[in-house]
Amino acid sequence: MVHKDCTQLPRIIKLSRHVHCIFHKYFLEDLTRKNCKICFNEVKLNRGSYSCVKQGCSYVVYVNCVLEDKYLYKVIEEEKQCEELYEKPMQSSIIHVIEVNEVGEDTKIEHFSHQHCLVLANKMEEEMDRKCDGCMLSISTLFYYYLQCLFFLHKTCAEFPRIKQHWFDKGSAILCFKDVQYCDFCYQYCSGFFYKIENFWGMCLRCAKVDDIIKCEGHQHFLFFDFKCKEKCNDCGNSCGHGAFRCGECKFALDFRCLTLPHSAHHKVDEHMLKLTYDVDNEQSYCDICEQKRDPSLWYYSCSICDTSAHPKCVLGQFPFLGDGSRWPYKRSHNHDLYCFRKVEGYPKCSCCGKLCQEEILKCEKSTCNYIIHHECPSY
Repeated sequence: MVHKDCTQLPRIIKLSRHVHCIFHKYFLEDLTRKNCKICFNEVKLNRGSYSCVKQGCSYVVYVNCVLEDKYLYKVIEEEKQCEELYEKPMQSSIIHVIEVNEVGEDTKIEHFSHQHCLVLANKMEEEMDRKCDGCMLSISTLFYYYLQCLFFLHKTCAEFPRIKQHWFDKGSAILCFKDVQYCDFCYQYCSGFFYKIENFWGMCLRCAKVDDIIKCEGHQHFLFFDFKCKEKCNDCGNSCGHGAFRCGECKFALDFRCLTLPHSAHHKVDEHMLKLTYDVDNEQSYCDICEQKRDPSLWYYSCSICDTSAHPKCVLGQFPFLGDGSRWPYKRSHNHDLYCFRKVEGYPKCSCCGKLCQEEILKCEKSTCNYIIHHECPSY
């Protein structure tokens, strides 16, 4: 027995959260215990569901879960359309491959984000801390570069497609290269690669790398993204107002901002790399940078050699994912374009408040103009 409305359910849909098309079934034939990949509750065998028919794929979701948000699925009229979707090639970010080595790796390429050819390398020629111009994280693995421009891209970042279907929306996500953009997911000002997703300003590449079901080092169970989650984030303690990654087995949640924190970071407070630490600190805890108390239940950066510990915001600063010299796209009352810098030499005075500038300022593009301002200061 079924509701009248349920007799009209679409037979095949393409859900943004799964790579294959999924098919409606009134009963599950596979008797293996499975959880719905959206709500993570156990799927009852005698209840309607949508499941994947691809061999070896056990993806299954409840009807109510999959049809709850119209922005996450589209109806497929005929089964042959499924194969057309699978065969549709993704547009590559690599415009042209110039050289390939003996193991098939692209060693010299033309990339849409840079005017010069990029060469593959596995280590820096000099000891220097360089960031990937795509995701703005430190270079630590295979990367492409053009040394004269000091332009670097992780190999994985260079290979991200220009157009893809992201699990957060059924529409196409288009990759673009921005000076500075505000990410709608981690709420950070970032430079580098962004995916423009329908109904959103943009998603930075760090957030775009995250799947909807993940395993996080800071938790023992799998986490899945729940669009309705309003719990407090277990890292920063703030409420997750627009959904979060949560655990289906215990009360644990993480927002995009905390989930995409760098696993390690440099800071002048310590000569070693500081590691993101997830363990609860039962002792009286202080931040070695701001010298204020830390909440021992929240994540922090630490050095086990020097016994250093600090708040993530103190280690990373206000704009950890902005590249120096990136043009600030938001209008100020100053006549010239302003550029972002995370550090400034000589401690000049802010043109607005008159206080000394040490870190994270906006500076005029004109060398003859001494206009410098803190980001948080009004420019009028």
